[in-house]
Amino acid sequence: MSTGLSPQIEQKIAAAVASGLFPSREALIEAGVVQLLEERIPLVPAEHMARVEEAIESSHAGLSRPMTDEDWQRLRDRAYAVAAKKEQCS
Repeated sequence: MSTGLSPQIEQKIAAAVASGLFPSREALIEAGVVQLLEERIPLVPAEHMARVEEAIESSHAGLSRPMTDEDWQRLRDRAYAVAAKKEQCS
């Protein structure tokens, strides 16, 4: 399996597997990715969650209106732009 990792990382992986800490290279990489995704990388960045919470509070306070098709499209476009790093979430 080719991962394009640096020689230094490849050496650390080989050492961890050789020590018996992990049964295989793939097991070590899978464990690392799972840890990153579950413990280190939030599914929704904190600043986005804060804005979502504010919107929910506004909605509960009666400060909202139904979303139009244009609203949804603008939201989709913005999400794609942020994901493509063409725009920052603010």
